[in-house]
Amino acid sequence: MSTEPLIVLNGDLVPYGQATAHVMSPAMRYGLNVFEGLRAYWNAGENELHVFRLQDHLGRLAQSMKLLRFAPTFNVAELGPQLLDLLRANEIKDACHIRMSAYLDGDGEHHVSGPVSYFIASRVQPRSEKAVTGIRCAVSSWVRMADSAMPPRIKCGANYVNARLARFQALHDGYDDALLLNEHGKVGEGPGACVFLVRHGQLVTPDITSGILESITRDTMMALARDVGINVVERTVDRTELYAANEMFVAGSAAEVLPVVSVDGIELGDGRVGPATKALQAAYFSAVTGDSHRDKGWLTPVYGSA
Repeated sequence: MSTEPLIVLNGDLVPYGQATAHVMSPAMRYGLNVFEGLRAYWNAGENELHVFRLQDHLGRLAQSMKLLRFAPTFNVAELGPQLLDLLRANEIKDACHIRMSAYLDGDGEHHVSGPVSYFIASRVQPRSEKAVTGIRCAVSSWVRMADSAMPPRIKCGANYVNARLARFQALHDGYDDALLLNEHGKVGEGPGACVFLVRHGQLVTPDITSGILESITRDTMMALARDVGINVVERTVDRTELYAANEMFVAGSAAEVLPVVSVDGIELGDGRVGPATKALQAAYFSAVTGDSHRDKGWLTPVYGSA
């Protein structure tokens, strides 16, 4: 029996090394894939693994396929139970990151709509140490792609070339990560995370017409902020507001909640992780693991649903 972890490929559980696509597929040649990155969290007290906001991720995957004109022969709803089967088959009992991806298979050109294949993969992934210490960011010289060119609302693999360019530049220049402005010179988002800043006692985040992904984690953070009595404002954000912010953090399924302690070498607040960020971090970590008393409609149990 193979000791490799398993992956779902078109509905079948296959060993990791056998989950392959052809090099001449449109997915390989043109980056024609859409995907979701999501997480599952182990709750030791309940002896249960919870997938966070599974139905919302499935809905966004369906939206991405629709907007990119994919014509799948499968129903996206089928992927939910298959994901749970995968986590059980891999005996995951730790925090993990999950990738669901639908892609154009076969050997057609970039204008085809099928055939559409898909895979689901999981990997244990602990929390970054930067969640405690914070990160130092730089505003990139690369511009966030526009909805009229490469819509960020479509979570497409090809879109992340934009993120790669910005992140490599930031790392090369000695920073931990990048922040991108949109074509209007307003704040967009990070390479893989949305932006929040604290100004005048309010939590401010770029609105969804600022060239950002319609982030599920962004929606989560706004809901949690309102739960603890923090007013949330969605609007366009100027670059200099980043420097003037009392606190700042970026959030995403992979990044979770990462405090930002400086931008372009300018310390935010006193240069340490601020109280609002700490409170929202704690609320987020409690919500995703199921430790909070908040409505658990966001959580899908893995082993209890077997």
